[in-house]
Amino acid sequence: MVRNVLFLFFVLPVILFSKNIHLEKGIEFCKKGNVDSALYHLNIIGDEVTIETSLEDIFNKNYYTAKCYDHIEANKSAEYYYLKAISIMDSAEFDNVNIYLDLSNFYQRIHNYVGSNKYLKRYYEIELGRLGQEAMTASENEALIDSLETKVSNLVDNEKKLESDIRLLIVLISVFGVGFLVSLFINFRSRNKK
Repeated sequence: MVRNVLFLFFVLPVILFSKNIHLEKGIEFCKKGNVDSALYHLNIIGDEVTIETSLEDIFNKNYYTAKCYDHIEANKSAEYYYLKAISIMDSAEFDNVNIYLDLSNFYQRIHNYVGSNKYLKRYYEIELGRLGQEAMTASENEALIDSLETKVSNLVDNEKKLESDIRLLIVLISVFGVGFLVSLFINFRSRNKK
């Protein structure tokens, strides 16, 4: 019993953590062009969602496996893994539009122009949609900034008007105060003369 508990606390985390290490190493080796090492590490990772692997991990495994096979021009395997990664991505909530561009370039290289155009079109639809959304957000932000600038300008104008009104009020109070003092002085003097 104690041995089983020790196994769970010490060995299981190493096994669980090693899945991520293999994925990271596989991606790193693939990016460097070291295909054999990349495929070794990527093939250790399973194809099912478990405690150790998420759906995104499986997508990345297939995507980078496809990129490795594409790098060594193993066309059937590359196409298989690209399409498998795309089907995983399309069924999940994450998005990596670069796979469409990579698959389009792959199809163009093997002279499948219909497939190349299909995935290039998907790539640009998503990118243009994203850019359109960013443009709308930028326009909304610009309108908001313009509105805020107008409000600030109005506040500055109102502040200047308020300062002007306060100065006028001070002058009027001063004039009335002086007039009141003069009238008191005149009234006091006329009483003293009587």
